[in-house]
Amino acid sequence: MKIIKCLFCSNPTKVDRINIKKKINGKIVTLTNAPVFYCANCKETFISKEAQDVLIEIREKRLDEKKILFNFDEMAKAK
Repeated sequence: MKIIKCLFCSNPTKVDRINIKKKINGKIVTLTNAPVFYCANCKETFISKEAQDVLIEIREKRLDEKKILFNFDEMAKAK
């Protein structure tokens, strides 16, 4: 994963892993251990392309009526 510069202050970011909560198809879905870029200077967090791809996959193909918790690593391996 390529390190990016912060979109607000242009300082380099670092890769971190967090739980992302998003509303998808009317449900709050949690993607655990998702890679993000974090700027220590201005405290902004940016979702990585890889995590965005998994969220899109959940929205389009994988959202089970009963399942609202997804692990990034498991989803990424299933691709």
